[in-house]
Amino acid sequence: MSALYRSASALSLALTVSLTISPARGQEPAANSVALPTQILKSGINLSSSNISPNSAQLAEQTGLMPVLAKLNAIRPEIAALKSAEPTLDSLLKRQEYCELQEKAQQIVGQTNLEIDYVLAEINAERNLYGEILTAMTSRRDKLVARSNAASFYTNGVLWAVGEAFDIPTYRAPRLSIPSGTVSILAGVVPSFFSLWAMHQYNGQKKESENEPNMLAKLFNYPVNNEVDYPASVITFLNSVPPDGVSKKTRKEQLIDRWLSDQNIPSFTDRNNRKILDCITASVSHEKGLSIETLAARQDMLQQLSSEVMKMKRLLLELSMAGHGEKTI
Repeated sequence: MSALYRSASALSLALTVSLTISPARGQEPAANSVALPTQILKSGINLSSSNISPNSAQLAEQTGLMPVLAKLNAIRPEIAALKSAEPTLDSLLKRQEYCELQEKAQQIVGQTNLEIDYVLAEINAERNLYGEILTAMTSRRDKLVARSNAASFYTNGVLWAVGEAFDIPTYRAPRLSIPSGTVSILAGVVPSFFSLWAMHQYNGQKKESENEPNMLAKLFNYPVNNEVDYPASVITFLNSVPPDGVSKKTRKEQLIDRWLSDQNIPSFTDRNNRKILDCITASVSHEKGLSIETLAARQDMLQQLSSEVMKMKRLLLELSMAGHGEKTI
């Protein structure tokens, strides 16, 4: 009984420890563990709802649009009542105030929309550049692999033909079996060497990485220049926690978590590895730091970043609807 009691106590202790440390483990996603990643940072917008979403309200606060929408919301019933009343000086002033508020709201929405396009334009330019380099490196890799495979096939066929040619007259000259066996061995070794060389070439040529930061640099707290800096509205949005309550992490942190767990980005395995981040952000030059894998990772990460930033436009649509009175705050 005592042994049974000790076993039960040990099992209980193990379960307690497991339950205690499991939340800590869940804070950091396992690297490259998700084969089929899903979208993140849902906008939460319902176009048929009369109220704006929490994400839209947060963006309105961050861009200074919320006070304007609040004034429009308060003055709108008065404007509706003035439609059936005789025009007076006060009513004209009220209408003018309403029009000015609407114009100011649209200016803020339009400015934020252009700031989003500013980010997307640079991301698209970088993706095009990396795509060009990636195509050239992949094409060079494919040619080397094709040549290695062709050399493997040719040498295999030629050497086996020579080996068998020596083997034919061995019934009269047994000594010919020696060169026949030797050539046959080479027929197995030489093609295998070319096959191993083809496998070695599969990762492509590695070059020295750049020293010119891209749009990923700011997300990993690297220094940036004027070309890859973010407007305040976009970087504030990415650095804020979504108000849906699902996660306490910022949008930027959730985005990095997704990249880290994505099995389709195998070269990004550690958010704290400076060498990996140096190459991915193109911020610090490393010998053999630029490769097909690095370029593919940049492409995927920039594409995902572009998609998440572009979702801000969905929020702007809802805010524009609120400015026109189609939705309320």
